[in-house]
Amino acid sequence: MLTRMRTLLLMAAVILIFGASASIAQEKKAEKAKAEKVAGDIGLLDTEKNYMIVVTKDGKLVTIDYTQKTKVTELKEKPAKMSDIGLGSAAVAEYTQKGDKNFLSKIEFTPAKGE
Repeated sequence: MLTRMRTLLLMAAVILIFGASASIAQEKKAEKAKAEKVAGDIGLLDTEKNYMIVVTKDGKLVTIDYTQKTKVTELKEKPAKMSDIGLGSAAVAEYTQKGDKNFLSKIEFTPAKGE
């Protein structure tokens, strides 16, 4: 009887551990933010502090931070750098939210007229 009780307790502990690890794995998946897109004109680009502001058609300002890993593409289908983007360029930016900041993962732009 004592052996059977130990076996049942051991099985319950194993089930509890597997259930907890599955729950932790689901929480980690939920933490990964879904990329969002914003379209508008580039209102500010600070290449020293690595952030930009996109002005949407509605006049909303979206501040987005970026890194050296951010994919930048001029819509002429050639690789570009953040410094190639001029103020007033039309852009579609893809970013993720982490805490209270937005981080740029990809941007496609058309240079402003006159550039």
